[in-house]
Amino acid sequence: MTLATHQLTRVDAGCTRLADVTVAFAPGDLHVLIGPNGSGKTSLLQALAGDLAPGSGRVSWQGRDLNRFDRRGLARLRAVLPQQMPEHLPYRVDEILALGRLPWAGEARATTQAAILRAAGQAGLIEHLAATYNRLSGGQRARVQLARVLAQLDGAPLPAVFLLDEPTAYFDPYWQHACLALARELAQAGHVVICVLHDLNLAAQYADQLYLMDAGRLVLTGTPETVLNSPRLDAVYGLRFSRLTDPAVPGSLLLRGQPVIAEHGVVPPASSPARA
Repeated sequence: MTLATHQLTRVDAGCTRLADVTVAFAPGDLHVLIGPNGSGKTSLLQALAGDLAPGSGRVSWQGRDLNRFDRRGLARLRAVLPQQMPEHLPYRVDEILALGRLPWAGEARATTQAAILRAAGQAGLIEHLAATYNRLSGGQRARVQLARVLAQLDGAPLPAVFLLDEPTAYFDPYWQHACLALARELAQAGHVVICVLHDLNLAAQYADQLYLMDAGRLVLTGTPETVLNSPRLDAVYGLRFSRLTDPAVPGSLLLRGQPVIAEHGVVPPASSPARA
């Protein structure tokens, strides 16, 4: 049971968003996409969600092309946490979580309420269910959006698909770790969970599989130990990474990056013009 792409390519106005991406994501692992800005991470996530049509190639779920699913069927299969969070919504928190249950319209009211309460509990929002979204802090709003995704697929048949684009971006350190621990729990429960992350140290700590992207291409995949210790990582980011480990924590890895400095200033990554 996999979510997969085959020779996926998308070019818009001469800009390559995705180039010949072939990859499969299975349940059980937390899959994390990494790479510089503009490397294709969000475009790949959008294609996996069925929100970005391939220019060529295909996206499939368990061998069936994603474009064969209707919108309701797709919404019962996958939930998306987008990179950009709505700043203003004139609704209470419980009303926003109820929107996540729209694909299951017609279910018993008690089922909807139970899903909302479970999602709110996972996101630490029980005390804020009656609060107006606009009056919450940025971090609290981000937790509302996370809870909406959780509510959407609450009780969905295994495996469902969670697509999380920079889910930790608005969070303080506690909720960064809590969010990724929850993502890993969802994966271990048998779901397909794919995250985009910029923080390589968080990726090292929580990912089971890493996917390094550059200029729309998938250039390296493997365990965090394999990908984060590869010289390819330095080349893609244009940084000279120092790798540190904690002898007391098996498998630990901490990266510190330093720009490569030449005579005329900072040297950008080799592929940076293609990402502009």
